[in-house]
Amino acid sequence: MADKRRSSRKQANLIVQGGVMAVTSLLVNACVLFCRIPLTVLWGDEGNGIYAAAYGGFFVFWLVSAYAVPVAVSGLLKSRLKRGQNQGAGMVIKIAFLYAAIVGLALSALLFLGSDYIAAHILPEPLAVLPIRVLSPALLFMSLSSVLRGFFLGSGAGFPVMLSFILEQVGAVSGGILLAHIQEGYGIMVGALLQNESFSRSYAVMGFAGGISAGSLLAFLFLLGIYLLSHGYYKKRKGKGTGRKESGAQVIAAFFIALFPLILYGILTKGYVVVQQICFRLLMEDRMGQGTITLQWGMYDGKYKVLTMVPVLLATVMGFAVRERVHILCRRENQAGLRDFTQAALKAAMVIVTPLAVMVGTLGVPILNTCFSGQDTKVVSQLLLTGFITAVFFSAAWLLAEMLFGMGYVMPVLLGGIGAFALHLGAIYVMIQILELDLSGVLYGDILYSFLLLLFIGSAAKKRCGFRGSLLRSMLAPLIASAIMGGILYLLARVLTEVLPAGVLLAILAAVGMMIYILALLLLRGVTERELRLAPGGTWILAVGKALRML
Repeated sequence: MADKRRSSRKQANLIVQGGVMAVTSLLVNACVLFCRIPLTVLWGDEGNGIYAAAYGGFFVFWLVSAYAVPVAVSGLLKSRLKRGQNQGAGMVIKIAFLYAAIVGLALSALLFLGSDYIAAHILPEPLAVLPIRVLSPALLFMSLSSVLRGFFLGSGAGFPVMLSFILEQVGAVSGGILLAHIQEGYGIMVGALLQNESFSRSYAVMGFAGGISAGSLLAFLFLLGIYLLSHGYYKKRKGKGTGRKESGAQVIAAFFIALFPLILYGILTKGYVVVQQICFRLLMEDRMGQGTITLQWGMYDGKYKVLTMVPVLLATVMGFAVRERVHILCRRENQAGLRDFTQAALKAAMVIVTPLAVMVGTLGVPILNTCFSGQDTKVVSQLLLTGFITAVFFSAAWLLAEMLFGMGYVMPVLLGGIGAFALHLGAIYVMIQILELDLSGVLYGDILYSFLLLLFIGSAAKKRCGFRGSLLRSMLAPLIASAIMGGILYLLARVLTEVLPAGVLLAILAAVGMMIYILALLLLRGVTERELRLAPGGTWILAVGKALRML
């Protein structure tokens, strides 16, 4: 009985299982997403388009130099420290620092010196030149910080990493918004002299880019200080190793073998939006002016993508716990437990993600009017109503990918992602260039990409996780409950939009939608107590169900 209680406590809520780093990741990524709201109010859709271009160019370089390093370094360190190969662990750190210094410095210099060419020919967005230059130092700081984060995570010290992420975001957001306001004033003066109002947006983006660079420097200095203060302790630990020695070539090979799949996964999961942006800008050059292209992409990236990524963010963070739990079950060779857990985890995630995605789509108008008061919402609300399904597809795909990673199957995820990525790029080309669609061509390509990812990764997961045929049938309850909720909310939003203030309407409809969804889900009896305990916020639904004697 005691063992059962302990097991039940272990299975309570996937985000809690993910630990401190999962919660930190949730907070940091939420901060990155939601800071776009005050920024959009400041610089509008055109500013969003300039920011998307500048940050997109920076982001691709960051994926290569910094994104995968913490995970690769921490994994290599943990395995070597566990086996007593402390000399090999020290070599991992040296090689990682060398990689970060060389690649980070080279790409930072390339970003700074090549900013004119990148902005004019690759993105293309001429007004992104100055923000790109200001962002370039952040690349080096983030690359070096990534090694230190990997070192602390591999050594079992997650607290400095958590604090560094918080410091980085506080510095970036607070300093960036302040600098954006200051620089906007300079941009207005420059724009008046050059008779181009867009310079005010470009300078505001440059100010926020300065905040990002300052935040990355602050995080690096903090991590470096902690590393230097604790270096003696870790050096003592390294000196006690008794495991077999590795050659430098072996450690270098292990480092790059761990690094490259993670970089590719980052491009497939995070960098695809940058590729979509480049395709859209290049393919639309002959059909509309530069200003219109920037404005349209600003709406897509700064509003549509921000809002549809909220449910995906929740599922991604839940993946921290899923991967770890799956890894433990595989190590114990518990196939039955693995099958049951993966099915329950996927169902638990969809119970929360699906209604949240439907709310984003059906309540698009009140959400946009609340967050971006006074701005045009017609185009983006249509994008949300059509594209909210991508949040469900992406969430399920990322969660299944984490399950496969936990089992040690990396190649099926990468091959499926590459296939989906290539097909969706071809679809975007056909829709924009041949069918002559505009932003809707990118939207349909995004929907296709999310669906293909789920199809390919889901097929691999079904085979390896041993899902039963009843899995899809068990998903019907949250889908039907979400559809009922979405239909009612959409009608209410259309009727009441002109009657109530946007913020009040959004709060009322969100509360009504939650009640409708919970009641419909419980009436359909399509969810178990275990699945609700795994889901974030599922204990509330569980409490309602028990109070109404529906569970």
